[in-house]
Amino acid sequence: MKWEDSLDKVKGVGPKRSEALAKVGIKTVGNLLSYYPQKYIDRSVFGDPEHFFEDQEISLKATVLDTGRVQRIRGNLSIFSVPLLWENKKLSAVFFNQPYLKHTFQENQDYYFYGRIKKAYGGTKITNPQFVKASNPGDFFELTPVYRNIQGIPGSFIPKTLKQIFCESLEIPESMPEVIRSGENLLDMKSALKAIHFPDKAEDVILGIQRLKFNEALKINMGIMSSAREKRYSEIDINLFTGLEPFVNSLPYDLTASQRLVIDDMVADLKNGQVMNRLVQGDVGSGKTVIAVIAACLMAQNGYQTAYMAPTEILAQQHGRSFKELLKNTGVTVAVVTGSLKAKERREILKQVALGQVSVIIGTHALIQQSVAYYNLGLVITDEQHRFGVKQRSQLSSKGNQPHTMVMSATPIPRTLALILYGDLSVSYIDELPKGRKPIKTYCYNEASLHKILGFVQDEMSKGRQSFVICPFIEASEELEAVRDTESVYLELLQKIDPKYRMACLHGRLKSEEKESIIQAFNQGRIDCLVATSIIEVGIDVPNVSTMVILSAERFGLSQLHQLRGRVGRGNHQSYCFLVTNSKSDDTLARMKVIVNNRNGRKIADEDFKLRGPGDYFGFKQHGLPKLGLLNPTEELALIKRTKEIAEVIFESHNQEMMTFKNDVLKSFYIDIADISLT
Repeated sequence: MKWEDSLDKVKGVGPKRSEALAKVGIKTVGNLLSYYPQKYIDRSVFGDPEHFFEDQEISLKATVLDTGRVQRIRGNLSIFSVPLLWENKKLSAVFFNQPYLKHTFQENQDYYFYGRIKKAYGGTKITNPQFVKASNPGDFFELTPVYRNIQGIPGSFIPKTLKQIFCESLEIPESMPEVIRSGENLLDMKSALKAIHFPDKAEDVILGIQRLKFNEALKINMGIMSSAREKRYSEIDINLFTGLEPFVNSLPYDLTASQRLVIDDMVADLKNGQVMNRLVQGDVGSGKTVIAVIAACLMAQNGYQTAYMAPTEILAQQHGRSFKELLKNTGVTVAVVTGSLKAKERREILKQVALGQVSVIIGTHALIQQSVAYYNLGLVITDEQHRFGVKQRSQLSSKGNQPHTMVMSATPIPRTLALILYGDLSVSYIDELPKGRKPIKTYCYNEASLHKILGFVQDEMSKGRQSFVICPFIEASEELEAVRDTESVYLELLQKIDPKYRMACLHGRLKSEEKESIIQAFNQGRIDCLVATSIIEVGIDVPNVSTMVILSAERFGLSQLHQLRGRVGRGNHQSYCFLVTNSKSDDTLARMKVIVNNRNGRKIADEDFKLRGPGDYFGFKQHGLPKLGLLNPTEELALIKRTKEIAEVIFESHNQEMMTFKNDVLKSFYIDIADISLT
C-alpha cells in the first residue's frame, strides 16, 4: 500500500465513510496517516492520595467497599456511585447516566481506576473513570492515542484502519537525505508515523513528533528562504511622490519620528524597483493605520488600487470610517467589502472595483474570493498578520500583477522571533505613541477588591467617561467555575452598577447586525460600560474610554493583555487598566508584574520570552506529552533556528540528492503547510 493510494482501496472504507472522511480532507492513505492523535491517555501515571491536583487525570489502585448505589435525579438522568478506599483515603467513583454498572463491581476487590479527581461537597470523587480489575489489567496501561471525532465515523475506525494499513506492506517515501537525518538523530518517516500512531511508551511519541516537527520547521524555512532569495522586480510604476508631503501636512495631527521613518522605508522600497514586502510592527494605538492611509493615498495618486484585509468585520468597518475621514478631501474613493453585504450592494461595489472607480478596497477574507476582480491592484495591506497565513496573503497578492505587500501587526514579538517568522519581510518598527497620549496606569488585584474597582469605574463614568469589563469566556463553564464569563458578569454588574449608567454585552456569538449596533452605540457614547470578550482586542477605537477591568486575567497571554489594554488611553485624559486574578501561582503573578511595569510591546514580549521561553509563548502551554498537529512556530524557536541553518546548507548545495530534496519540499510548501499562523 502506498502513500498516495485512495482510501477506497482500504478494507472497511465504503462510500459513506469515504464521503465523511473526504469532508475533513482525508482522501488518501497519506492523509489518514497524517491525521495525528489529538492527545494520548497514559494510565501508567499514578496519583498520590496525600498530594494531588484537582481536575488532574490520574490512575489509582483502590478497594471497592460495596457494590454501589444508583440515585435517580430526574427523568432518565442518574448517578451511580461506588465507595472506594485509596490506600488510607476514602473517595467515591461517580458515573453519570450509567446505571447498568450497578452489578459490575465486587465488594472488597481491588480495581485500577483512571479519571479526573475532584474535591466536592461530600468528599473526594473520581468522575466517570475507566476501570479494570487489578487481577487482570490486560492492556489498561498501554499508551492510548485519542483522535478527534469525525462526524459519521465510529471512534474505533481510525486506529483499526491505521493498524490494517501498517500491516499491509506500507510503502512510505523517504526523501530526506541520510546525511541530514543521521546528523539530527531523526527517525525515518515510517518509523516516526508508527511511533505516533502505535507507541509502546511516551518516549516513542516524542521521537515521532521530533521528526514530523522537523519536517514542518524545515519546510517553513525553505519556503520563506525561497521567497526571500527570489528577486522580484516590480512592474508597478510608482514615480509620483510630490503629493505625499502635502497630504501628510494636511493630516489633523503631526506624525511621530517613528512614523516618519516607516514612511521613508516604504518610499525607499517603492523606488528600488523590486516588489515591496514589509512588516510594520507597532504597539496598539501607535499609529499604524495612518501609515496605511498614506500608502493607499500614494498608490491612488499613481493610479493604482490598494486592498486592505482586516481580520474581522468590526475592524474592516472601523478602518472604512477612518480611511474615508482622512481621505475625504483628496478625491481618493474608499469602499468596504464584507461577507454581510446585501447581494445588490455587493454587486455594485465589486463592479466599481473592477472598473477602477474605487481606489481603496477594505474588507475581510471576502477580498480574496473569486468574485472579486481588481482593475489595477498595486498594494496589498494585511492587518494583524498573526490572524492570516501565508496562503491567504499569496491569494490576495495573486489578484494583481505582483502587487507590493505591507503587513501591519500590533502583536509584540521579540526581534529574534520576528526575523525567523517573517524571514521574507523587511521589518519597520513604530516604537513611540502619538503626542499627547498619557501612559495607562495599570494595577493588579484579586477579586476581593472588585467592589472598590467598580466604585472607581463609576467615578470615571460620572465624569462622562466610558469603560470596558473584559472576560475570557462567553458563558459559564462547569469545568472552569472560577473563570469569569461575559453573560454572568453582565447580569452581576446590572445589579452592582448604578442603573443610570447604560450597559451592554458584546461577544462573538451575537449576529453581525447586533454586534455592529452595539459597537456603533458605544462609539457614539450611548453605552457607558461594555462587558465583552477579547472581541474588542481589535476594532474599537473610542478616545473617551478611560478604564478597563480584565477579569480572570490569568487566562490571557501577555501579548493579548497588552493588546486589550491598548483599547484605552487613546484620548488625552488619564486612563487605567485593572488586572483581576485570584491565582496565587508564582508564574501568573510574575506575568502580571510584567504588564504592570511595562508599556512597550516589544519590551513586554522580550520579558515574557525571558520569563517563560518559547514553550509557553503567547499564553500557550503544554501539559504532559506534546500536542500534535502543524508546528507552532512560537513554541519551537530553537528548532526553527536549527532548521533555518540546515535550509541554508540545502540552498547552497550542488549535491543532486540535496537539490532533488529541495525541489520536492518547495513543491509541497504551499500545499501542506501554507497557512502558517501565530495562533
